[in-house]
Amino acid sequence: MSAQVCVLASSSRGNATAISFDTSGRFILVDAGLTPRGVRSALSQAQAVGSFHTLRAIFLTHLDRDHWSPAWTRQLNRAPVPVVVRAEHAEMALRLGVPKHCLRAVRGRFALGETAQAEAVEVPHDDVGSTAFRFDCESGSIGHATDLGAVEDCLIDAFNGLDLLSIESNYDLALQQASSRPWFLKRRIMGGRGHLSNDESAAAVARLAAGGTIRQLVLLHLSIECNRPAIAVEAMTAAVPALAATMVVSKPFEPSAVLRVRRMQENAATVPADLAALASSPLR
Repeated sequence: MSAQVCVLASSSRGNATAISFDTSGRFILVDAGLTPRGVRSALSQAQAVGSFHTLRAIFLTHLDRDHWSPAWTRQLNRAPVPVVVRAEHAEMALRLGVPKHCLRAVRGRFALGETAQAEAVEVPHDDVGSTAFRFDCESGSIGHATDLGAVEDCLIDAFNGLDLLSIESNYDLALQQASSRPWFLKRRIMGGRGHLSNDESAAAVARLAAGGTIRQLVLLHLSIECNRPAIAVEAMTAAVPALAATMVVSKPFEPSAVLRVRRMQENAATVPADLAALASSPLR
């Protein structure tokens, strides 16, 4: 049994990642910036993780339009599943159309049914922040962090001992500075509460990979205007050459390969001791 990860799309036009934790065919979405139809199409194209009707929950990093599509409101009223947000985002989620009966506001670490544990970590992004998520299951540990202006020590601590890391590598500094974007937008992006540059992302991955457990790396949310996959890969390879062979660069409009997550034997100690007793969770 292995967990599986598939980035269905990742850009300022829409973000969604499908993750399954076992062989049941059920999966979660991290972000729902694609419409329900878009998610259904991407799952089919990738032959990924599960079928649309086996969606078990949606985890939202934040509520920007490229991470939450209002088209989900109708879908969730017709076929409800939990929508998980950090507690600080709950009121905004309701205003932007997350049905109240679906909303689950969380803090810190919590159980996800009987198959996994999750942890919500606040990261800096604009005025309301974003949320990075860590998922631990029997076959491995997965970290997902996007739309963060800086990598703080709390995220490094929370992401210790990962097997697979998905992290934003949004822009190349030179391309950003030379772009035709207005200065206020450049300042927002580069000001410590916007997005991570390739170099900032590479520095964070180097810190996280120092423990030697990370086996797979996914680069998220590359700017279409101010980045290039080859530039992002070059910066990351220079910082963490050991991960070059397993590095995956997400694409704006098509899904990634399905990545299978397996825990390193040396990393077995990071499995939460109570993974066998998660039935108390309201998220099924």
